[in-house]
Amino acid sequence: MIIHFAHIFLIDNPNLNNFAFYCMSNLIKILFTSMLFLSHQLSGQELKQDLDIRIEIEKLIRFDTDISFKKTPGFIVTIIDDSDTYFIPFGTKQKKVKEPITENDVFEIGSVTKVLTAALMYQLITAFNLSAHAPVNSFLDESWQNPRLMNLTIEDLIHHKSGFSRLPAFFGRKEKDIQSPYSNYTKLDLLKYYRDFIPEREQKFEYSHTNYALLELIIEKIKGQPFHDAMQDGIFDPMMMESSFFDFKELHELSPGYDRSGKMAKPWQFASFSGSEGAKSTSVDLAQFVKYQCFMDYQNKLNSAGFNELLGLDHGWHLIHMNHFNIYTHTGKTSGHHAFIAFIKETKTAVIVLANSAVGTEDLGLQILRMINHNWKRVKA
Repeated sequence: MIIHFAHIFLIDNPNLNNFAFYCMSNLIKILFTSMLFLSHQLSGQELKQDLDIRIEIEKLIRFDTDISFKKTPGFIVTIIDDSDTYFIPFGTKQKKVKEPITENDVFEIGSVTKVLTAALMYQLITAFNLSAHAPVNSFLDESWQNPRLMNLTIEDLIHHKSGFSRLPAFFGRKEKDIQSPYSNYTKLDLLKYYRDFIPEREQKFEYSHTNYALLELIIEKIKGQPFHDAMQDGIFDPMMMESSFFDFKELHELSPGYDRSGKMAKPWQFASFSGSEGAKSTSVDLAQFVKYQCFMDYQNKLNSAGFNELLGLDHGWHLIHMNHFNIYTHTGKTSGHHAFIAFIKETKTAVIVLANSAVGTEDLGLQILRMINHNWKRVKA
């Protein structure tokens, strides 16, 4: 019934794509469950007790989701409530091994990488006195500039208004391993795609990994160093994200992950698209980053992109507009891992869920955020 309602909404709004459908479906589902499960609330005092939090989350898992521990052996939930942070593991790190996941286990975070890349890009805009409205062509060598994209800006890439498809045309020709799709598509391939791209007349929203692969190239041009090093200097080191990385040589540190068939997945490797999909991180490190995002006032006051009164984008985050606040959120997945982040600035609350399968934990993260915000009725912290 809920998904049917979402379909009706989207039929009446043809400009929304799959991401919008995902957000709208989850938003509607949460609004319905808010009315049906009013008992799933935590008071401020209860949040001080790890056991109480676990019990309430277990209720959500049992009654409000269809999470299968056969498909997703384990996951770890991080809850941030102002100055308090809680790490709560469920299931196991590996199949048939009774070892719990910890807050220091490293996961691939897939498209959640985009919010790290956006944060670094805004940092460089401030540091180098740049404009978010600067044309993309100005950051590329003349031989790679596209005269048909003279008006394409950095902000267009961040807000997915470039017109690029999710992946470049003919991307599949370079895909030698379905479990590591980006290992053979090089930055040279990406530049050729950009140079030869012919845009449609109307520029509209289309969620695209390509946008953030191009931001990776722009960051390298501005900094004069590899993207991985720029991220280390600009984000990981200042925010004390000590266990986060991109480099291939450190892939052995990853927690095991499982694909949709239940087999152990291989870690992704990248010849390009690291800025879109390539980060590896832990619950501890992502909590550090989210606290910075949740508590900061953005220096770059840019116009956020929006679909309608319910859905939008801002500083790399997807937004769900509620009555008195915005939910900032992003998800990501690889062949073997799934990541979810959401936070509310006004109440200084956040939820992070890292899972050891591509299936993930459905909308559990948003359900928990709703719960700790008293069915969206919590007042400012």
